[in-house]
Amino acid sequence: MSFKILVLEGITDRGMEVLQAEGWAVDVRKAMPPAELASIVAPYQALMIRSGCQITAEVLEAAKNLRIIGRPGVGVDNVDLEAATRRGVVVMNSPGGNIASTAELTLALILAVARNVPQADAAMKAGRWDRKSFAGVELQGKRIGVVGLGRVGREVAARCRALGMEVVAYDPFVAPALAEELQIPLLSFEQVIQGSDFLTLHTTLTKETRHLLGREALAKAKPGIRIVNAARGELIDEEALLAALESGRVAGAALDVHAQEPPTDWRVAKHPRVVATPHVGAATAEAQERVGTDIAVQVRDYLKGGLIQHAVNFFSLTGDLYDRVRPAMDLAERLGLFLSQVCDGSMERVEVGLYGDFKEIDVKPILSAAVHGVLQPVLAGRVTLVNARALAAERGIDVLESTSTARVAFSNLMVVRLKTSECDFSVAGTLFGRNHLRLVDVDGVEVDAIPQGHVLFIKNDDTPGVVGHLGTVLGERSINIARMTVGRKPGSGRAVMIIEVDSSVPAEVTSAVVAIPGVREARAISLEPAAR
Repeated sequence: MSFKILVLEGITDRGMEVLQAEGWAVDVRKAMPPAELASIVAPYQALMIRSGCQITAEVLEAAKNLRIIGRPGVGVDNVDLEAATRRGVVVMNSPGGNIASTAELTLALILAVARNVPQADAAMKAGRWDRKSFAGVELQGKRIGVVGLGRVGREVAARCRALGMEVVAYDPFVAPALAEELQIPLLSFEQVIQGSDFLTLHTTLTKETRHLLGREALAKAKPGIRIVNAARGELIDEEALLAALESGRVAGAALDVHAQEPPTDWRVAKHPRVVATPHVGAATAEAQERVGTDIAVQVRDYLKGGLIQHAVNFFSLTGDLYDRVRPAMDLAERLGLFLSQVCDGSMERVEVGLYGDFKEIDVKPILSAAVHGVLQPVLAGRVTLVNARALAAERGIDVLESTSTARVAFSNLMVVRLKTSECDFSVAGTLFGRNHLRLVDVDGVEVDAIPQGHVLFIKNDDTPGVVGHLGTVLGERSINIARMTVGRKPGSGRAVMIIEVDSSVPAEVTSAVVAIPGVREARAISLEPAAR
């Protein structure tokens, strides 16, 4: 399949080669205002941006074919994530490429603010020899508090420990076992700021972390603390920091990121005890090469195979986890597709039950895949894995999950149930080996079918002659049977047939099938998932 990709502000030569090698149309343009971008974005399936582009709700509304936005590096503050999620567009960044560069800059800032390096350099360049004014402090033996123990935070911690510093951390999302493995004590935020000589920030910007260092926190900080921020400018209330610098509560600060970039208020950046750099944490040749190439690979892999890596508005599936979860997601989606096409009425509830080995898999991507399948026949191109659950919520459809250790006849079993105003129907499937999908139960009737392609689903009386008549009807109309399975529930008088055919079955054929004596219902369904 061919895709159109719009690259704004450029990526690396290697990144361009990755995309062009697929034979896709790749257009490169300069950054442009949202209104101008909205006027040209409609044909593109992928959009690759940097910090100079604002991807607003207006742009996303105009991007009728857009499936993915790729942003080299960490930040995606210039993307309206809520609007992207609502439109079903996955937003990815490539955070791994600039870990070393950001950690090294952080270390440089720590050293600079400890020894007043920029101020001393400025004095020398001004022709002043002034040794007394720039006396600093040593790092050895000092305590540094690391706020955010992600990959950059861990790299900074390792480098600081190598310099003889005592490292403590605050991160409510890190398991104590991991912190113990890293030999870094986890403390409360208050304990960290009250007991640290240096503080370095490496957390994301959320509603909860905005102005994490505000007046209240700075008032509790250890007198003479030095603060370093190479994460997000709005983690610090700059007015509060300015007051703390003036009072001497904060001895110095080193800032690579700022609340507004470039600043409109330069008082903090120009303060004599502040080291300020213009957001250059990832500005190394090596980092730019890595993040630009990484994001191109991620976009390619998503468009080609649905691989979701480093998504900021969805879960990520990489490596072994992807290999393990993807077949289960595929099964869930096909079971959802089956249910949506055999159940009439307005949808009320989707329920997914996982048994056996499936209970070890994170249920969230499975739920999204099942709901994606259920909604596809109804919403066509409007639904993707990214927005499936949000669209279900908008329509008042409950999504429930369950796992169980109960013994089942298969090493793994997935049951998906759809409740509508007119129907309450369930199907079950399993995986043989790594990725051989099987449909094994349809509303309580055991079957053995492959959920793929075009299928004719039939409910019939458990009486002789039905199969023969059916073969005649399909043969007369040149409908070739590729595979057929028959299942019945003993003692119920009920049976079902699942017939895989080579092409879609016209409505006139299903009408002829329903006319066969003993056939209660016939549905022509497609079990080929749409693009995710």
